[in-house]
Amino acid sequence: MIKLHNILLESISVYYVEVLIKTTGGENKVEIYNQIRAIHGIIVVSIEHSDFLMSKSTDNYEYSLLKIKYLVTSTPEEDIHQIKIMAQKQIPGLIQFIPRIKTLEKKGAY
Repeated sequence: MIKLHNILLESISVYYVEVLIKTTGGENKVEIYNQIRAIHGIIVVSIEHSDFLMSKSTDNYEYSLLKIKYLVTSTPEEDIHQIKIMAQKQIPGLIQFIPRIKTLEKKGAY
């Protein structure tokens, strides 16, 4: 049973990371973004427009750069890795989910 004392001492950390995703061409990208938003721990998903990524897209594959804020319960790297695993297993049309670890930054602790 969880004690009230333990709950009050817990803090919630919010981190930011950029993620490059590769999707199947012709898939509804808005639906893929919405499914990423629905993953446990993710707070905000913003799409960054990139002419470079659009130029690399083909009929078979499309690329997007996402800016994600998420809750951290263990370490930021471990949590984004768990999010990556869930995204690749659960979201049809998502081929790759590549977090850019160098962009990882703490946004706050509450």
